[in-house]
Amino acid sequence: MDVSLFFPIAGLITLFSAYLIWYRVLKGEASHHPRHESLLMTMQSLATLFTLSGIVLLQPISSHDIHFTLITAAATATLFVQAMYLFGLLRHGIQGLGLFLLPVIALLLLIIPILPVDPESHGIETTSILHSSHLLISMLAYAVLTMTAFHAVMHLLLDQALKKKRIHPVIQAMPPLVKLENLMLTLLRWSVWLIALSILTGLLWQWVDFSQFVLFSHKILLALMSFGVLSWLLNNQKKSAWHGRRTSQLILVSYSLMLLAYFGVRLIQAWLD
Repeated sequence: MDVSLFFPIAGLITLFSAYLIWYRVLKGEASHHPRHESLLMTMQSLATLFTLSGIVLLQPISSHDIHFTLITAAATATLFVQAMYLFGLLRHGIQGLGLFLLPVIALLLLIIPILPVDPESHGIETTSILHSSHLLISMLAYAVLTMTAFHAVMHLLLDQALKKKRIHPVIQAMPPLVKLENLMLTLLRWSVWLIALSILTGLLWQWVDFSQFVLFSHKILLALMSFGVLSWLLNNQKKSAWHGRRTSQLILVSYSLMLLAYFGVRLIQAWLD
C-alpha cells in the first residue's frame, strides 16, 4: 500500500468517528453507552495506528538522526493529539471534546499527503540527541497546547450558552463549566512547562552545537510570545485573577502564535518555493 494512503485512511476513520458522536448528540441519545464507547475506542485506535504506520513508513528516524519534512512534522504532531484524545477517552469519556477535535484531526490527516514536499529545502535533519529531543518536545508542546485550545473553544461556547440560557444538545454534551475550567487549567500548566522546556532545549542545542544563540528568528520570537502570554495567564490564576472568557481568548491567541511558529511560516515558504 502506498504510504500516502495511510493518512487519508486514518482521516476517514476519524471522520466517521466524529459522525457517530455528532449523530448521537443531535439525536439526544446517551453517548456514554458502553457499545458506543467501545466502537469509538476501536475506531480511534485504528486511526492512530494508521497514522503511526504512515509516519514509520516515511522513515523519518535513522540510526544517526531525525529527518523531518513538513509532512512528517504535521503527522507527528497529529499523532500526539490522537494519542492524547485516546487517553482522554479512557479517563473522561467521549462527550464534548470529540465533537470539535475529531473533525479537525480528520481534516489534517486528509490534507497531509498534499502538503508540499521538498526534502532538500524544507526538511530538518537533527545534528545531535539534544537537537532530536528539542524537536520531539516541541511537537509534544504543540499537541498539548492544541488540546488546551480546544478546551478554550468549548469554554467560550459553554459560557455564551449559559449567559443566553440556550442549552443546545451540543452544549449538554460538554463537561460542566467548573470541570471544563479545571481541565483547561491543567492543560495550561503542562503547556507552559513543555513550551519552556522546548525553548530551553533549543537554546542549549544552539550553544552546544554552534556556540551561539540565534534569538531573532520567527520561530523563537513567536514561541517566546506564546510562552509569555500563557505564563501571564498561569500567574493570574495563582493570584486568583482567573477570568474564564478572557483566559480562553488569550489561550487561542497563544495557540495561533505557536501554530504560525511551527507550521505557518514553513508552509507559506514551501508553497512560495
